[in-house]
Amino acid sequence: MLRWSAENTERQVDLRAIADPTIDAGLPGSMPLARLARESLGRVPDPAPTLAVADAIGARAAVDAAAVAAAFELFNRVVDGTGLPVGTASRRNQAEDIEVLGLGRFPHATVGGNGGEV
Repeated sequence: MLRWSAENTERQVDLRAIADPTIDAGLPGSMPLARLARESLGRVPDPAPTLAVADAIGARAAVDAAAVAAAFELFNRVVDGTGLPVGTASRRNQAEDIEVLGLGRFPHATVGGNGGEV
């Protein structure tokens, strides 16, 4: 979604920021947003990331960002719980993102025992 949004708004986005907190994605508030995403996976609620997002891009946007983070956590739980595989066509279409983010390093990244190739 981020890549699609960036392309459609003609913005340059560094997707490595998703996996590396020291990299700025190049979007307004991207570093506080990335921290919010990481912190939303924690077990102890911490309002600091949401407050930092509110300071960077406004309170309304911070609420939207928190809702998106919650929705993606829900989606991940559904996918994990059902064992839904990522299809070969999706892997091909997202090959660049998979490589940039280093997602092929995970044991479940292999499809049919091909060593994570897409």
